[in-house]
Amino acid sequence: MLDVIDSYGDPTGEVLSRKEVHRLGKLHRAVHLYLFNKENNLLLQRRSAYVDHYPSMFSISVTGHVDSGERSIEAVRRELEEELGLNSNNEDFTLLFSSRRDATLSPAYIDRQINDVYACWLDFYIQNMSFDRTEVSEIKCVSLSHFEKMIESDDGEIVPVYGDDLKRVVPLVQEIIKSSSNS
Repeated sequence: MLDVIDSYGDPTGEVLSRKEVHRLGKLHRAVHLYLFNKENNLLLQRRSAYVDHYPSMFSISVTGHVDSGERSIEAVRRELEEELGLNSNNEDFTLLFSSRRDATLSPAYIDRQINDVYACWLDFYIQNMSFDRTEVSEIKCVSLSHFEKMIESDDGEIVPVYGDDLKRVVPLVQEIIKSSSNS
């Protein structure tokens, strides 16, 4: 169940199922996580062939909906564990920004959401990770510059909805990396 929100991101009091939110095109909140390893490589996931939108395409590290009554930081932690099997209770997540995205994927799937976009650095190894194969078919790490080239190439390999956010994410993440290397 998801909270319907107004254009300011505040709950309206209306609570609907995920399916109904998308069928009716109701505004709701979601989370996006750009997860980096200690070498500053970004984890990407290839979506399962069975998911309802953008099947078999590469996506950012973690995406998900914020459940009714849940805060976005709680949602990003829950989604990280559900999708990639990583426990993140003691990890520091950086909220980079929030952005609105409206997209009609089909007549029955109208996606109107405010995305809270996070970055996090974890010490992980892909070979030690378990992930939900109903949602994710493959995971891999790429450099931030390689990810940027994937977006620019527009070859259909990566979910097309992250282009605008990437333009904002890249300089913010580069600044975080630069700041942490100077300390």
